[in-house]
Amino acid sequence: MSDKTTFNWRALIGFELCWLALVYWQQLAIIPVLLYWCYGMWRLSTAGRIAVLVTLSAGVVLDTLLVQLNVLQFSSGGLLPLWFVLLWAVFALAAVEFMAKVLTKPWLAALLGAGGGPLSYWGGAALSGGAMQFPMPLYSAAVLIAVWALIAIALGQSRRWYVKAI
Repeated sequence: MSDKTTFNWRALIGFELCWLALVYWQQLAIIPVLLYWCYGMWRLSTAGRIAVLVTLSAGVVLDTLLVQLNVLQFSSGGLLPLWFVLLWAVFALAAVEFMAKVLTKPWLAALLGAGGGPLSYWGGAALSGGAMQFPMPLYSAAVLIAVWALIAIALGQSRRWYVKAI
């Protein structure tokens, strides 16, 4: 475990590298990203691991719903591709390791989530070579902004269940 008073640079840099590898190379990046995720999970407490798995599960269910609602679309068909599920896994790891610490104020969480989440999807779609698309761009943007504002608030508020009080 890392010191509570320092920023977790390994988690930030690791997440950004994993995100880039997954959206750019998709299936080719699965093994190295999975190894990184396992290392990050190994470093967490049991409560932190549970938080990652709950966040991962909720994210996969949510994005499956967004695919069904025609907010997102993947060239591989109706199901989320494995590389995208793994993207949720590394996001969940990063959320527990450092992001949720920043999102403890609901207004700030909503602002950061409403901006960062949709921009991540749009950037990922641009780099994915057509693997991810938005069939109705304005509708997709509006839904993603609202959903990610709520996700960020939930991540910040859920932190109390897996971080020990100092």
